[in-house]
Amino acid sequence: MVLTRSMAARRTLLALPHDIVVEIAGHIAASSPQPMEDICSLRATCQATHAACKEGAVGRRVALEREHTMRWFEHDRYLALVRNLAGAGNPEACFVLGLTLVFTQGRTGLGTDRLKRAAVAGHKAAAYVLGVLCYTNGETRDDAKRYIRQIEAETAPDGGGVHGHGCKAAMKTNRECIRWRDQAVHAIREVTWRMDREMVPVPVAPPEDEDDGQHCEGSGCGVPDGWNSGCAVFCSEGCRIRHEYFQFFSRVSLPAR
Repeated sequence: MVLTRSMAARRTLLALPHDIVVEIAGHIAASSPQPMEDICSLRATCQATHAACKEGAVGRRVALEREHTMRWFEHDRYLALVRNLAGAGNPEACFVLGLTLVFTQGRTGLGTDRLKRAAVAGHKAAAYVLGVLCYTNGETRDDAKRYIRQIEAETAPDGGGVHGHGCKAAMKTNRECIRWRDQAVHAIREVTWRMDREMVPVPVAPPEDEDDGQHCEGSGCGVPDGWNSGCAVFCSEGCRIRHEYFQFFSRVSLPAR
């Protein structure tokens, strides 16, 4: 009997430990330009790959952001995929589902839960959205600042070090916030583009509502930081999060309730 290359590949895969086959499938899910098409092809190869592709570890690694064609031309299928991958803990799927729940359905509690799952997995855009959403609720403003610190890679409220512009360590920048704000706004526009319901702006909380008693004390707060467009330094975390809240909700809106 002469083995074809396909038959030989099947026998090789069947001989491998299950964990190794799962790792192979996960690598394909994370690196393929068309992850779902390749995962479906791999799943049909043999029993070993079929079982491996059903593992949550593979679903968590699917590069959902590469499914451009499905998102625009097979929207219902794409939403079903998002829900399935979010159930497996895929960070990008949790992010997309969280945005959909919050910004198209007004289901803030459930949507925030999905965003938190993405943020825990290291999704910076999800952490940014959580920061500005938490700031709308005075009881969770400490959480808002914590998420913004996660984005700016700060380990403590007054983390050590001196910024390149020579300011004291207590000064806070929004250098990374700009990057993730833009990505978050773009993602929200993608999940809301089919909406026909009324969208209303969220009012910006006044500075005196700040719950930690901190107030802006210097004229240097919010000044440009070098040549980075939009980047500034702030005298406190309170000033920084208020700035980001205003910038974010000047570009997106929550659904009317």
